[in-house]
Amino acid sequence: MLNSIYIEITDACNLNCSFCPCGCTTRHNRTFMDSVLFERCIQQAALHAENVYFHILGEPTLHPGFIHYLKALEMTPLKLNLTTNGTTIARVGKQMLQSPALRQVNFSTHAYGELGPDQAQPYLQDVLDFCQMALAERPDLYVNLRLWNAGDFPDADRQQSWNRLMLARVAQTFGLDGKDVLDPEHFCSRHKSFPVQSRLYLHQDSRFEWPSLDERREARDERCVQGTCHGLETHVGILHDGRVVPCCLDYQGQITLGNIQDQPLADILKSPLAQNLREGFQKHELRHPLCQNCSFCRRFKQKTPKMPPNRASSP
Repeated sequence: MLNSIYIEITDACNLNCSFCPCGCTTRHNRTFMDSVLFERCIQQAALHAENVYFHILGEPTLHPGFIHYLKALEMTPLKLNLTTNGTTIARVGKQMLQSPALRQVNFSTHAYGELGPDQAQPYLQDVLDFCQMALAERPDLYVNLRLWNAGDFPDADRQQSWNRLMLARVAQTFGLDGKDVLDPEHFCSRHKSFPVQSRLYLHQDSRFEWPSLDERREARDERCVQGTCHGLETHVGILHDGRVVPCCLDYQGQITLGNIQDQPLADILKSPLAQNLREGFQKHELRHPLCQNCSFCRRFKQKTPKMPPNRASSP
């Protein structure tokens, strides 16, 4: 049983963030998943997982059928963990809060650090207004305000400036003045989540690079062959066209296991390629070049191999 399935209902986005390959100037011919494919996705997901996300790339709330898709989840046992840039939350927020299928909302507020203050601050205010509504109307709902921009990278100083401004607004809104909730200058990988109020949290993490097979096809660092991943163990992804991928970072479908339009998800997860990858992760082996070029894999500790049965005590 998986924990989550990522269903990319669209690869369209209205922002152009430097940390994301989904920027509106980098790709064309944006696609919105149709309702027939979506219904198949959630029917199959309900057999294999407890939660779904509505993204791999893309801003889910831009899909014209977003609220309809959210309501469709209510007919299944699935719960939605929504990751959004929050730019449309003033339009869809109230309807979201009315859905019992919504379990968690993650706001990628680090995206605002690349916008000018005149554009960023109204978006932040909309997000904070939603948080206040959620605290009042949905005390069961988890909400994360993400700042995934720790580390050294171009424009890091500008991002830190945004972090300080945002945290000041959060402290003012929720009465946290004088409390050391989150220090934007000192990121600690062992302490990423900070409670604000009830189930509202600030969450800081480092920026990561999206893996790409092309960058190191010719000269691959063989040291990267060793590693593991939670793909195929805790989650899989379904791209907007139905292709199933083992990981929520494979936005190009470079490890396509099958297509949910052609096969049941159970068969795809049992395919030779899926089994080979899963076995490799268990043995701390990255067997696909895309995995070998993924820096996110380095965040995971080596899995403890399963011990064979004690044959001496077997009948």
